[in-house]
Amino acid sequence: MSTIVLVGGSFLGAWAWERVTPLLTAYGHQVHPLTLTGFGDRAHLSSTDTTLTTHARDITAAIEYAGLSEVVLVAHSYGGAPATIAATTIPERIARVVYLAALLPEPGKSLFDSTPAPVVEAIMETVHNGRIPVMSDEIIDANFGEHGLTPEDRVWLRARGVDQPISTYQDPAPADLRAAQGLPCTYIACAGDPGGPPSMPGLEVITLDSGHWPMITEPELLARVLDEVARS
Repeated sequence: MSTIVLVGGSFLGAWAWERVTPLLTAYGHQVHPLTLTGFGDRAHLSSTDTTLTTHARDITAAIEYAGLSEVVLVAHSYGGAPATIAATTIPERIARVVYLAALLPEPGKSLFDSTPAPVVEAIMETVHNGRIPVMSDEIIDANFGEHGLTPEDRVWLRARGVDQPISTYQDPAPADLRAAQGLPCTYIACAGDPGGPPSMPGLEVITLDSGHWPMITEPELLARVLDEVARS
């Protein structure tokens, strides 16, 4: 049995893992889906002061206060950035970092620093009151390839998704991420996503036959792969 901590991407909270958590529990794992500040049932805490650093501290605090060790830290999409920073802070508690179609932060840089300028400009055009709104169908269809979201999935995602503070993409990562980079890491790439996985020495790559949100569209497949990775 492994201790698995799940971190969602932009706009998502612990609720996004509802289709996966019981499956991982049935495999025998201890599962902790997290909700970062400003998302899900913590939406009332959102402010323009919520940053990448805030979310990294959320993850660190959740692991430390629950007394977790030998953690398999699973991070989806945007969640890859705060999870990496958290793993740098408490590497002694982390057994493996699993990146799921995730963004990997670069030392000393913000996520926007590592994003092509046209993409940043397109995102900034949508920002209202310092927040990135939950994505429209047009944005999802234009940027996420064969994502596999049904009309019902989109309704479910938008009913619970929460706008994200732009500062989470503007806050630079720490200059030193070596502790996290020294941990065993697995990258789960989603075949429906445009582009490929990042290039990183020692990074194990698994390709999942799904779109960008497999916890929503392919929960059984994702749970099976996470079980295999956790047991490895």
